[in-house]
Amino acid sequence: MPAHGVMFHHFHDDFHPRGPGSLGAGDLLRIIHKLGRDRILPARQWLERACRNSLRDDDLCLTFDDCLLSQFDVALPVLRDLDLTAFFFVPSSVLEGHAEPMGVYRHFRITRFDTVEAFYHAFYAALEATFDPSRLARAMLRFNPREYLSQYPFYSPADRRFRFIRDEVLGPEAFSQVMDRMMADCGYDAATVAGRLWMRPAQVVQLHAEGHVIGLHSHTHPRRLQRLSPQQQREEYGRNWRAIRQLTGEAPQAMAHPNNSYSPYTLAILRQLGVRIGFRNNLALR
Repeated sequence: MPAHGVMFHHFHDDFHPRGPGSLGAGDLLRIIHKLGRDRILPARQWLERACRNSLRDDDLCLTFDDCLLSQFDVALPVLRDLDLTAFFFVPSSVLEGHAEPMGVYRHFRITRFDTVEAFYHAFYAALEATFDPSRLARAMLRFNPREYLSQYPFYSPADRRFRFIRDEVLGPEAFSQVMDRMMADCGYDAATVAGRLWMRPAQVVQLHAEGHVIGLHSHTHPRRLQRLSPQQQREEYGRNWRAIRQLTGEAPQAMAHPNNSYSPYTLAILRQLGVRIGFRNNLALR
């Protein structure tokens, strides 16, 4: 039986900036009422039913990825008011004080550029100054905007082009070089900003104490985890498992695949760690 969760990421208020796809507290409340409050099970109950294969077709749970501070500040009070608990999937490196680059880059984009189009214009200008144009042109021959990320219809052609260049042409290291240069040119203080983006360990402990389920989301949240070696994947999830086990006193039983990226090796590693439930970010069953 398909088991469904409703996934959330970014929230905004007077402290956390609004960006594409972010929600306010009122937005979250309206979504929950639209879904039907009575359909949403407490996270632990949903987990137990899922493990027993006894979920009903209309049972739902709420999930929150990436250990974002905006979830704690904006979404958690709504959950408390409604007496709801959820799954929180935590990349453990941020709990050790290491910034997750994509979170910093997103904050830079939404706070320094009025529109995503303005950001893309600046990005391509920076890219042209640091990357061989002929190599980029050759790589773009493989790009088909109708097929690339077609499972995500909310992406525009410009979004798909940017993500293709970021993930398929540049890769993490070269992309970071371009972004770091852009941030330096703008005087953007990434180190200071990083302290405002993610929860601290004590806040994760508090979530667990209030009945929320804390699950795995890899250690460093790589964009293409499936491309890592089996040993690298084992390290990602082993460190993640140990960090959450230490914080909560419980062995994690649930996880969400970062960027929906995994391989048969990933699934084998997760089974060895005792993980019973994994979430994808689309409705496919495999």
